[in-house]
Amino acid sequence: MRAQRIWLLLLNITFNLVMGFMLPVNTIFIHKNLHETLVTAGFTLMIYSAFMMVGNAIGGIMFDRFSKRGTLYIGYIISIVSLLGMSVHHVWPTYAIMLFILGFGMGLVYTGINAYTAFVAEQMSSNSRVIFNNMYLASNIGIAVGSNAVGFIFEWSIFFTFFIPMLLFVLSGIILLLRANILDKVHEHADTNTEVDSNYETTDMVDPKIKIGSFRFNLNLFIICASIFIVWLGYSQWDSNLSAYMLDQGYSTRQYGFVFTINAGSLLIIQPVMNRVISKIFKQLKYQIFIGTVIMGLSFLLLPGAKTYIAFLISMLVLTVGESMVFPTIPALLSKMSTNRNRGTFQSFYSIFGSLGRAVGPYAGSLIITALSFSTLFVGITISMIIVAIAMIGVKELV
Repeated sequence: MRAQRIWLLLLNITFNLVMGFMLPVNTIFIHKNLHETLVTAGFTLMIYSAFMMVGNAIGGIMFDRFSKRGTLYIGYIISIVSLLGMSVHHVWPTYAIMLFILGFGMGLVYTGINAYTAFVAEQMSSNSRVIFNNMYLASNIGIAVGSNAVGFIFEWSIFFTFFIPMLLFVLSGIILLLRANILDKVHEHADTNTEVDSNYETTDMVDPKIKIGSFRFNLNLFIICASIFIVWLGYSQWDSNLSAYMLDQGYSTRQYGFVFTINAGSLLIIQPVMNRVISKIFKQLKYQIFIGTVIMGLSFLLLPGAKTYIAFLISMLVLTVGESMVFPTIPALLSKMSTNRNRGTFQSFYSIFGSLGRAVGPYAGSLIITALSFSTLFVGITISMIIVAIAMIGVKELV
């Protein structure tokens, strides 16, 4: 069991290293290097997100009905081919086409890794939410390292900006090829290599949909998916419109980027603490999501009156506390609601609605800012997050 978690963490870190490489450079590369407008760059990234959402959805179905490791193999192959093409032939519009294909491949991989995480979590005889917390922490480490590294590599070489992520996916494919049998193991005790049936826990003993009731179960899914969408829609403002807001306040691009360094660094401290404390206080996951979502929402209320740089850092720290409670817990709740027949499909919901929030958020935020103001946007995000947080209390969760 421990070996399963280690290899999953490695796959997750390499995936998010690639995400960290790709996210910061796409807009800059399309606009500055390929000489397309910012509108074209924004539209291209929206289509990229749409292809990733399609990959998320198909990946969930493939994981459940086709093959667990096969879903990841296909996703890695598609991603490797597209990244290789982007390395040697980065011209418009070929770059955009390969970026869309990359989005689809990464969507398959992302859902596959999340579904494998849920699959392994159901075999744990101890608190299964630990693995979701560890995977979330690993993903943030990957994105933080990738985002910082690509700043230097992008200035040095366009070729290696895309070739290094390709090598990371090749490494992931090799890991999967050599260790997939470990990931697929079941009935394994958490601390030994001996197969013991009594330590295997699975929700297939009782289908949550039958126990909760079809209507209430579907209402649960609607509330959870709406929460994922709203939370990511708000969170995406930090990746997009907050840059303009801070620059308007007279802060530099470097100061804006340092906020995310604080986010990643503080998460290394906050996440383990919250993991130990919150899991003991709240036995039901929905209450942890409720508290975390409210905290995330309230963090945006600090921004309209932010007159000093420290105020932005405090807002980000409050947001980090909230996200440490929300982002790893929603996949754990979805896993709790699923069975081995639909685990991949349910994990794809988190990927799909998270991608949708990230795709719609920057554009919707810019419309509100243009029509009204930044302050209206921040207050609107707070209200929206509190609404979905209250709705989360109504989720019927199996104990």
